[in-house]
Amino acid sequence: MTRAALVAPVESGRPSEPVRPPWLVPAVLGTGIGAVVLLLAGLAVGGGSTGPSAGGPVVAWGEPVLTLASRVAAVGTVGTALFAAALLPGRAGALAPAARRAVLAASGWAAVWAAATALGGLLTLSRLVDVAPWALPWSSVPLFLGTTGAGQAVLLGTAAAGLLTVTARRCTRVAGARLLLAGALAVLLLPVLLTGHSSAADDHLLTVATLGVHVVAAALWIGGLLALLVHGRAPGAAAPAVARFSRLALVCAVVTGGSGLLAAGLLLGDVPAVPAALGTGYGWLLIGKTAGLAALVVLGHQHRRRTLPRLREGRPGAFRRFAAVELVVMVATVALAVALAASPPPATASSQPAGTAAPAAPVAGADPMAGHDHGELSVGVLVDAERFHVAGPVAAGSRVTVSNGSDQPVTITAAEGAFDVDVPARTLLTFLAPEQAGEYPFSSRHSSAFTDVLVVE
Repeated sequence: MTRAALVAPVESGRPSEPVRPPWLVPAVLGTGIGAVVLLLAGLAVGGGSTGPSAGGPVVAWGEPVLTLASRVAAVGTVGTALFAAALLPGRAGALAPAARRAVLAASGWAAVWAAATALGGLLTLSRLVDVAPWALPWSSVPLFLGTTGAGQAVLLGTAAAGLLTVTARRCTRVAGARLLLAGALAVLLLPVLLTGHSSAADDHLLTVATLGVHVVAAALWIGGLLALLVHGRAPGAAAPAVARFSRLALVCAVVTGGSGLLAAGLLLGDVPAVPAALGTGYGWLLIGKTAGLAALVVLGHQHRRRTLPRLREGRPGAFRRFAAVELVVMVATVALAVALAASPPPATASSQPAGTAAPAAPVAGADPMAGHDHGELSVGVLVDAERFHVAGPVAAGSRVTVSNGSDQPVTITAAEGAFDVDVPARTLLTFLAPEQAGEYPFSSRHSSAFTDVLVVE
């Protein structure tokens, strides 16, 4: 073979693709399997497992795994957009070759994000009405998408991630990459705004804002490192990109840790409740996630002291090996975060009168769902095999969502005739709340034990 043939691919003007290490695919598969195992273990510890369901293992295991896949894909989308928009900007407004490859990868990440969000929403609805996904009454789908926070997050998130998939493939300019990054961060915040345990906190707006900051900072931190490892291997790309990321990572680490602790404190309530909460499964998950963040801070400090100087000297191997370990810890922390978000927070002492201890057993007549917003399954009235559960006050004249996950048809019948609704077994439907504010006791004609009060504001 002639020398001209050997150098022809380089002289053709086409940017050469970085050689993929042979260990990359096994490492990715191993990390993914490990994250799923850690997620399922975390759900068992925190009490966030879905339990028996008409959908069987498809729902019980598939829903949390799809949530994890959605989070990882979201982080991948944010990280690759960050790489193109800020870590390796091109000249004269055009994306550098490595940055262009990154936005193409962002399109793939966004497609996975959209698919995982849509499939996860289907399993969430299946769990809500306790019907296997393949036997769902499709009349429940538009109600789920239009009237519940989880459904609205699924609808908007899937549509927006699909739009990111298309636009990323057409992105060739730095300005477009910045818009792509802003869009990905906006989609990332949808579940925070529309679902989650944060609405249980005494100061809802502050808690949501704190959790939003936490999610954005963590996505930039984890996604940026992932993008550096995958797309920063091109000649001349690693050193300048890592230098920019190092400064950003320090800020993200501080913000992620601080906002996470603040959000946990706001959710758990007053200070005396924190030690008791740490002894629960939720507390163990919180400790595990905090330990993961602390380990990442230590690893980041070692980066700045040891591997960055070697990278500037033209020796990138140490940085890549160290960053790969850091990324594994990050993925494990994400898995714990997903398990933590799916686990019910413990009842806090703030709900008890001053100077009294929490009861050792549930109080007769107390709503076992009080104290948190049921995560993704917030509906106006939830019906189980034993009773009604009202999530909270509703606005006058608004649509009230009713989910009956039991085998028994019930009615929502107001004592004074303001509303009377038949609710078939395993269905999701809505009815209009009264136009006048007040308290409306209601019951079911099938059993006198099914009673509750709808508060209209």
